[in-house]
Amino acid sequence: MKTFRLIFFVLLFVSTSFAQRELGARPTETGGVVPYEQAAYDVKKYDISIKVNIPEKSITGTTVVTAKIVQPINVFVLDLDTPFNVSDVALVGEKGETKLKFERKGGKIWSYFPLTKQAGETVAVKVVYGGTPRVAPRAPWVGGFMWEKTKDGSPWVVTALQNDGADLMFPCKDYPSDKAESVAFHITVPEPLYAATAGKLQKIDKNSDKTLTYHWLMSNPIANYGIALNVAPYKVIEDSYKSVAGDMIPIKFYILPESYAKGASLIAETKKYLAFFEEYLGPYPFRAEKLGIVETPHLGMEHSTIIAYGNKFNYDKDGFDWLMFHEFGHEWWANLVTASDWRDFWIHEGFQSYMDTLYVEKTKGQEAYLAAMKRRMRGTRNKQPVAPREAKIAYQVYMAEPDYINSDGDIYGKGASILHTLRYLLGDKAFFRALRRMAYPTKEMEKFTDGRQTRFVNTNDFKTIAEEESGMKLDWFFEVYLRQPALPKLVKETSGDRTDLHWETPNNLPFSMPVDVAIDGKIQRVEMKDGKGVVMSKGGKIEVDPKGWVLKAE
Repeated sequence: MKTFRLIFFVLLFVSTSFAQRELGARPTETGGVVPYEQAAYDVKKYDISIKVNIPEKSITGTTVVTAKIVQPINVFVLDLDTPFNVSDVALVGEKGETKLKFERKGGKIWSYFPLTKQAGETVAVKVVYGGTPRVAPRAPWVGGFMWEKTKDGSPWVVTALQNDGADLMFPCKDYPSDKAESVAFHITVPEPLYAATAGKLQKIDKNSDKTLTYHWLMSNPIANYGIALNVAPYKVIEDSYKSVAGDMIPIKFYILPESYAKGASLIAETKKYLAFFEEYLGPYPFRAEKLGIVETPHLGMEHSTIIAYGNKFNYDKDGFDWLMFHEFGHEWWANLVTASDWRDFWIHEGFQSYMDTLYVEKTKGQEAYLAAMKRRMRGTRNKQPVAPREAKIAYQVYMAEPDYINSDGDIYGKGASILHTLRYLLGDKAFFRALRRMAYPTKEMEKFTDGRQTRFVNTNDFKTIAEEESGMKLDWFFEVYLRQPALPKLVKETSGDRTDLHWETPNNLPFSMPVDVAIDGKIQRVEMKDGKGVVMSKGGKIEVDPKGWVLKAE
């Protein structure tokens, strides 16, 4: 019975990473190479106003983009999905608004300044738009708007935009390398509906047309796709938690009335997850805002301070909710630490998938952890690099070639497996120091809550941190595991009492990965200088890598 329970837990925990997703649709493009016209400015603030027209399944909106010019430009280019119509673009200044000439070029708005804007200037560009937004064909993986109903027939409208981009909801610079430093979001909905999003609720206006306008402010930097719309007859469950940093974190769960009785138990579970993440990674990054959870009709998404939860309170026998754990962990791996290009998407999903499995070790012991990691390693697909060097749009790394529709990429399971193998190479002390430094490079940053704690990262940042913490040179490790897709193969040749081991790698890449060898059950670590090692067994039974620490070809 004990063995069955362990296997059940492990299979349940990692099933999300290895179930083959048959999406049937490709996301729209988000990210990729940033054109000069958009690289030339840095977004400081989005001020978004949206009115949700539920019967027509449409929206009308105004977005003011405040940006600092970093290179001279006479055009201002924003992304906005093609179903929307743009009625007006204006430059907002102290003396009022100046209408700008503009044109649509596919999914971009090109607006033209009367005079070239110089580096160092700040501009505010207002776009008035509206239309019927793209409906999500397979949220959250292929995104857009969802126009659903609750059990009693009330409207339930949400967005999920990670793989498609926030331009499916508002005009923006749709590249991961540019976060707004703050976002004001004003959402108008029919009363008595509730509209929830990132940050703190500032006020609610009651309008004469029987609508309510919810005014929200996110004062920390936020990725575009993390700016989510959630509208329903939500009730709010409030709680709090004392962070390891000493701050009190407000907890708010925006929950459907029919689920209200179940909300407290999920909050109690989430507090356990919060304690775990703070132990390994440092303080919850957005304690000055809130720890927010919102019930959604799709499975889930890591929207900062408003985690989308759609797992329907399906806990395992111990009360564990894998969806809540995984999405909440993205507050560190995605929202605190953000890949500057989608080519490093694995830093979000691979790191968090590793934390998923590390929690197995924390709660069930190392035997369960190793079993879970073996399953992850068996599930790698190895079709494309986990961390390619060239700029990518999101679906090109999330899904696999050639169609990017029905084949998952390796950023989840293989990403976690790479970290598992690195842990073996570095040893626990150096590895866990590196993990925490990847989240917070300095102890000083752990104190900040005003946005200075957030940062952009790439794969080389983690390599540098791991090298500094271990004293090792790790180019060979990152080249083989992350920059190309094929796994290394460990070849074993035995003659008498002597066993020769050597690594075979694509293009004969250097690979000096040590490996454990058990001789009659006694484990020794065999160093593999220049990719070769020798074991003398004296007739004993040899087992290579008996615990499954090293990711390799079967």
